[in-house]
Amino acid sequence: MERKRAFEFNGKRKLFGKFLLSYVLILLIPLLVGAYAYYETVQVVREDAAELNLAVLEQSEEALNRLLTEIRDIVSQLSLDSELLNAMITADASWPPQAVYKFSQLQKNELNMLSTNQLFSDLFVYLEKSEAVISANRIDKLDAQPLKIGDVPFGRWLEETIAGERMNRYLPLASVNDGRTTEDYVAYVSPLPAGMNMRTDGAVVILIKESAIARMFHRLLSEEGAFAYILNEKAEMIVSASAGGERIEPVIAEAGRDSQVRMNGKDMFITSVQSAGSGWTYVAGLPANSVFAKAEYIKRINWTIVLAVMAFGCAAALLLAYRNSKPIAELLDSIKDFAAGETGKRASAMEVIQMAVHEIITNNRSMSLTMKQQLPLLQAAFFEKLLKSGFNHEGDMRAHLAQAEVAVIWDNVAVAVIRIQHAGYMPEEEITAGKARMKRLLLHELGEGTFVHDLKGEKLAVVFSFRGPDGEVFERRVAQLRQLQEIFLDELALMTSIGVGQAYHRVMDAWSSYSEACQALEHEDPDAAQKLARYDCISRHSSHYYYPPDLELKLMNAVRAGDDVVLGRLLEHIETQNIGVRQLSPRRKKQLIAEMQGTLQKLSGQLDYLSGDDETMLDGQSGPEPGAAEEYSFARVSKQLLAVCVRIKRQKNSKFEDMLEGMKAYIGENYKDSNLSLGMLAGEFKQSESYVSIFLKEQLGVTFSEYLERLRLDEACRLLKEQTLPIGDIAIRVGYNSDKSFRRAFKRALGVQPTSYRNETIACSEK
Repeated sequence: MERKRAFEFNGKRKLFGKFLLSYVLILLIPLLVGAYAYYETVQVVREDAAELNLAVLEQSEEALNRLLTEIRDIVSQLSLDSELLNAMITADASWPPQAVYKFSQLQKNELNMLSTNQLFSDLFVYLEKSEAVISANRIDKLDAQPLKIGDVPFGRWLEETIAGERMNRYLPLASVNDGRTTEDYVAYVSPLPAGMNMRTDGAVVILIKESAIARMFHRLLSEEGAFAYILNEKAEMIVSASAGGERIEPVIAEAGRDSQVRMNGKDMFITSVQSAGSGWTYVAGLPANSVFAKAEYIKRINWTIVLAVMAFGCAAALLLAYRNSKPIAELLDSIKDFAAGETGKRASAMEVIQMAVHEIITNNRSMSLTMKQQLPLLQAAFFEKLLKSGFNHEGDMRAHLAQAEVAVIWDNVAVAVIRIQHAGYMPEEEITAGKARMKRLLLHELGEGTFVHDLKGEKLAVVFSFRGPDGEVFERRVAQLRQLQEIFLDELALMTSIGVGQAYHRVMDAWSSYSEACQALEHEDPDAAQKLARYDCISRHSSHYYYPPDLELKLMNAVRAGDDVVLGRLLEHIETQNIGVRQLSPRRKKQLIAEMQGTLQKLSGQLDYLSGDDETMLDGQSGPEPGAAEEYSFARVSKQLLAVCVRIKRQKNSKFEDMLEGMKAYIGENYKDSNLSLGMLAGEFKQSESYVSIFLKEQLGVTFSEYLERLRLDEACRLLKEQTLPIGDIAIRVGYNSDKSFRRAFKRALGVQPTSYRNETIACSEK
């Protein structure tokens, strides 16, 4: 015994040692590789630190390029604004009320929307004929604008800038005073319309604070002596910034490369980059000693981290080795007898575990295969809807059937509901296990076309489908259920009750068979320990009418949806069950008709759709004509329900047609507006964007974007055939922001460029 204990102790200790050794090796390998890589990397840290300048400069370049692009877009947008161009041409220096109103509208509708960039300080539009200067906050005469550039009034500076041919350039402005503060700015002046080289009727002035641009270099200015500046294409300084705020003199540096120069007795790393788009040069400098200091600091931090990781890693290796070896040791204790009996010799831990796992897999292969064949959750959801609420349309049901990947389901279908009988409390685990065993037996015995759906509690629903109209298959399935009921009792010790609904010739009617099976299941038979009740048997002797709540709900939903096909099928089902199958007394028939009239009362909101010819009294005072049969009253209620349903259907169709024509008219009137969008259309008709999108797709067969593009391109083709306008003008006329987007859309839709289309059309007309 002592020898055995010593052996077990030594085995567990060896297992622990193997785990610990593996973790330590795993820990040491990356640490050794990391240390080697670090010593190699530390040699280039100083060079990498210098590249920080280049990274920040490139980021600043990208940000400024986006800003310059936005400025050009703003100028282009103003140049294309018809209201602004009209004000430039028609307004005069007398400023009549109409002109002032136009100025205020331009200020409200255009400038306030365009001057939203946080880098913009102000945006001015100058109209020469009216001598007006319009900004987001003010409307002034040119000579009354309070802004001053140094000692020069804004009006005189602008006239000198226009006369001095300094348009379309970025100009540094020092000591700009707006009446409250004095700051340095960068100004961009462009003629209106943009691109005009001759005398213009107006100009755009955009002011950008130099300090806002300088903030882009804040990461470079954390060290004393660091600086950064921007030169334009003529080597003129546009913006400069330094850590101490002192003035910066440009240094000679080759763009795109790093260099080290001596400035004011200090060694400086200089980095520069030149923008390919604007031609501007971005220059930054860092003190060399700060670069080296950072490299040494990184080295110390790295060693500290390495030592800390080593200490933590060793502790973690011990803990993990203990935690991971303990369950394996316990597992070995539990299966060592099995392993010794199988092999008759000593085996390693992994060999023992491998043999045990192999045996488990072998013994449970059949169970695993059965589990893989279980219906997925999607199939369960399909049968839940099929049985509980049903599908209103064949296409909808078939789509869900394909999506659920149900293997075989034929047109003739019937449903049975099985309930486990038990006296007193039955644990949930036992119910679940019993239902699982019952499922396997049902699927095995009933064969192809059978599906078992798990209901809540102690119930199972069995859906069996079969080919052909012959009722022999249905009778055979019922007989099999009787046999299975005995098997459940003998082999599983489970007493069951079964309710069977009628067979229907459409899968969509499975909900009816399920409802009938539930009713048959509740039919009382005190003499039967295990009952199997068929609805077609108990319904013939029932003294009560058939009108369950779920059927009434489906009927009301069909009326509200205007689905007269589904409603007719439901009324036919009610008539068959109550008049054709059941032997109802006259009193019960009256109760059925009264309850259906109650359904009409619940639908009273929909009765407003009926005309006077369709209306009937719902107060219970009207009845069948003298001598008429009770079926006449049922027919009359059915007729009124159908009348409500048909009228709702017509009303919805009429409403859809009116809304569709209105939307088409709105798009036809506004498709030349480049801002036309699905949101604007939805807002005009007070609907959500998603609803309008789905509605247009259903009614037109194409999306909103495709329909809009088709209108624009049809108009573009007409203009290309009949007129000689430039492609850019045609693009704007048909609603595109630029000729590039127009050309892409034209090529995508018609396969040729607009110019080629025009040339081919002209060539064909000349033949």
